[in-house]
Amino acid sequence: MTQQLSTVLAVDLDHTLINTDMIFVGIKYLILHKIYLLPILVIILFTRGRPSAKKYLYDKTEVSIKDLPFNNSVINFIKENCKKYTHIILISGSYYKYVNSVADYLDIFDSSIGTSVTINMISSNKTDYLKNNFTNFVFDYIGDSKKDIPIWEKSRKAFVVDRKNITKHLKNIDYEIIPFHD
Repeated sequence: MTQQLSTVLAVDLDHTLINTDMIFVGIKYLILHKIYLLPILVIILFTRGRPSAKKYLYDKTEVSIKDLPFNNSVINFIKENCKKYTHIILISGSYYKYVNSVADYLDIFDSSIGTSVTINMISSNKTDYLKNNFTNFVFDYIGDSKKDIPIWEKSRKAFVVDRKNITKHLKNIDYEIIPFHD
């Protein structure tokens, strides 16, 4: 018996699903409410790396998920196209607890994954995750940056939130633009 091909839609969080970066949200919170923790964040960043710094930011901040600047174009795209996909995943370099909270809040994703202290879920780590967690599948990817190029190169279809003219770097990639709308 032949296994049916799965179609996965993978969606980035920072500057794609939301018009900000969770790192900036966390740093802004520290500056406004706990500025005395910034030197500790810098020390953690340089001694333990980005994943640990992302965890520290999560642990030391309070973020209202409902107040994030969501990209309604991406949300509408997901809702309008959900029947085309067997699985929709929010996959991000942001700390996994933020990612899970956003996915739970929006309730349009089948699963979510983000950075943990052992893996920074960016660039090729995203495609590795997809390969290790899905079988007999193709995927489309919605992203926004140069770090997403290796993912788009392996995807069936690239959907691009065109920040900073990223499309000028997409030489041999078939892509479609999804604009940013509040």
